[in-house]
Amino acid sequence: MAPGVVITVCVIAGVATGVATPVAAGAAAAAALALVSLAVLEQPAPCRRGLLWGALLAVSAVYGANARDRALAPPVVVWFEAEAPHGRLDVPVLVEGTLAADAGVAAAGVRLVIDATRIRTRAGWEPLTGRIQGNVAGEMAGPALAAWTRGRRVVAPVLLRRPQVWLNPGASDLTWQRLRQPFDLAGSVKSGALVEVSPGAPWQEAAASIRAYVRAATARYLRPRDEQAAAIATAILIGDRAGLSDAVERRLQAAGTYHVIAISGGNVALLATLCFWLLRALVRSPRAGVLTCMAAIGSYGVIVGGEASVTRAVVAACVYLAVGLAGLRPAALNVLALVALVLVLADPLMVIDVGAWLSFGATLGIVLWTARLTQAATRWLPLLNDSHVSRARRAGRMLLTNAIRLLTATLAAELMLLPTAAAVFARVSVAGLACNFVAIPAMAVVQVASLCVVAVAEWPAIAVWPAALVDVAARVLVGSARLVDIAPWLSWRVPPPSLAVIALFYATLAIAWVLTGSLRTPKRIAAWAGVIVAGSIALFAPALERAQPGAGVLRVTTMDVGQGDAILVQTPGRHSVLIDSGGTSGTFDIGGRIVVPAIWALGVRRLDWLAFTHPDLDHIGGGLAVAEDLSPREIWEAVPVPPHPARAAMLAFARDRDIVRRQMLAGHALEIGGVLFDVRHPLPPEWERQRTRNDDSLVMRLRYGDVEVLLTGDAGGEFERREAAALDSEERLAPLRILKVGHHGSLSSTALPFLRRLRPQIAIVSAGRANLFGHPAPEIIARLEDVGAAVFRTDLDGAIVLETDGRAVWVRTMTGRTWLLETGR
Repeated sequence: MAPGVVITVCVIAGVATGVATPVAAGAAAAAALALVSLAVLEQPAPCRRGLLWGALLAVSAVYGANARDRALAPPVVVWFEAEAPHGRLDVPVLVEGTLAADAGVAAAGVRLVIDATRIRTRAGWEPLTGRIQGNVAGEMAGPALAAWTRGRRVVAPVLLRRPQVWLNPGASDLTWQRLRQPFDLAGSVKSGALVEVSPGAPWQEAAASIRAYVRAATARYLRPRDEQAAAIATAILIGDRAGLSDAVERRLQAAGTYHVIAISGGNVALLATLCFWLLRALVRSPRAGVLTCMAAIGSYGVIVGGEASVTRAVVAACVYLAVGLAGLRPAALNVLALVALVLVLADPLMVIDVGAWLSFGATLGIVLWTARLTQAATRWLPLLNDSHVSRARRAGRMLLTNAIRLLTATLAAELMLLPTAAAVFARVSVAGLACNFVAIPAMAVVQVASLCVVAVAEWPAIAVWPAALVDVAARVLVGSARLVDIAPWLSWRVPPPSLAVIALFYATLAIAWVLTGSLRTPKRIAAWAGVIVAGSIALFAPALERAQPGAGVLRVTTMDVGQGDAILVQTPGRHSVLIDSGGTSGTFDIGGRIVVPAIWALGVRRLDWLAFTHPDLDHIGGGLAVAEDLSPREIWEAVPVPPHPARAAMLAFARDRDIVRRQMLAGHALEIGGVLFDVRHPLPPEWERQRTRNDDSLVMRLRYGDVEVLLTGDAGGEFERREAAALDSEERLAPLRILKVGHHGSLSSTALPFLRRLRPQIAIVSAGRANLFGHPAPEIIARLEDVGAAVFRTDLDGAIVLETDGRAVWVRTMTGRTWLLETGR
């Protein structure tokens, strides 16, 4: 292996060790000093080289650890933690800074990303730096959207809070989540009228004007034809994906072709090629043409800016052109190593950037495996090996060769990314092997034709022709994803594989690449067997069910879904019931990204029953994604609300998949795996509901041995008064009683008479961290403590796992808190 590649591997591995592990910078520096000291002693040359490589790795770990510590505790976060240990401020503070990106439309207003330079505190203006993502509410935010462009200075009163993190089974730890967050603090601004804006640097204003011109041109010529064609063109040209519909994004992701509409190496390479050949026709000097091309690519990076994928692609193109300008023709692997080294030294946190993993992983796979796979494929095609062919057959051979190269390049990239994609996206798609034959050429046509639309936008008679071509190519690009509709088995969701499985896959793949000779040699057979075994584990998760509760144990897990509910019940008979699925008002897929992975981590591959207590978004919002991934046998609801869109989507899905829908009302009871599910509420409705009511919530009581768990949804006084009366008339309560507190701990539920009659020993509250509603209310917590309940909260404890054998209850949380409850305690 070339020394440059070895240096790159040592530096990147060291930086990754420093960033992703808890190693201290001081300890890594001491290790580096010790290794260097050993290397200067009399040592054999191979030993000395190994010690020096180790020292380089340790020094790089120091660099990564320092970057990690700075990222975890920027000045603005240090100040915020001191001022708001509970996770949010109660009053806005003035924030001054620079916009890091153009403002974008969000679910609840307009999103601003501010690189703060100072904050007005009680002591006055202080230089507190960090990145803040704020949501501007109110009707005045929309009209001001065009004025909030990257590089401009803003001053705004922001109500600050900690960003959302998720503490669930199978989720990344807290440190890892915070390192990967694109901003340090979240916040909200009440009105756009409160945001003061001033111009940025001249070059930033010029870049913003160009982006605005591109948006206007695509809107003028493409939006009347097809709104999604305009959105795709804008995404490919300047990286603005705000106009893409959720449906289009999901289709392309499922088909494995979403990468074509995100500015990356392919887009920049095409732009660089067009620029290079255009300059070759206009500029006599090849050196001047290359320099001009580099300047054009760099300017494009400045105009688009913002995203790390753009920076990576621009740096890669400029490095490649610069190496060629120096008269060198290095191996592609060496160029890739140089680009990776430059980017990691510039931004050490790139080692945990998912986009970087995908970009460099796909490129590395193409560099390492395309030639070998193409060579293997051509051996089986006589046409490609016959040198005596006619001109017509020669053209066909060239076309077939290029098709094989595209196929093998796609296969190489997919092979390299298989476990990474499974770990990051919990999805594997082989549809991309076929879809890329259509999507990549369609993307190239969209990019070139869109550039033409922008270039001739002032001449409508001319611009309509490339606009028509963009429209057709964009429809073809999106239409290529229909392959997944025809053959849905080409794309499927998978539980994220473990780190050990990923390491085994890449280790055996590296061994298979290093070994040369016949594929039938024992060493290569063993290496490929390791690749196949690790890949199969990543694809099918054969050991998933081992995470089920033990024999005779009932498990009830209250998941951390923010301000919402999601409770998984696993019976001793290995049946599973999910009650509610969380949800948010934005485009964040809490069902697919949070709830489903947590259910997999708890050992459930398919749900038996999916129930939603009522159709409020924070209870049903993630349900459709859960149903798609976990295929429940039945869907339960209590009181129907026909106009509710989320409920309608859920029932339409159930009809399409022939899933049984069942209405559960007070008086219904069934025994599942030894556990009695007793429906306590609601009563049959007297009129058809047109909107949701908290007091229509489905309430179930689970009884297993001496243990009783009451799951209340958002039910309030209407249920509690009737339940308290019913408890008075019943013979006895179970010795051990657990209450899931109603309505996230709001004052509308958990009345004192009801609590005094139930007297739960354990109370569970599902609420979001630093939520704007103030849930759970302090009065509710005081009531629970007064009746002797041990209180567990998802906003403080993360997911809460309760297990019982019917005689004792064990509680553990994702923050490490534990509790034991036994009969007679």
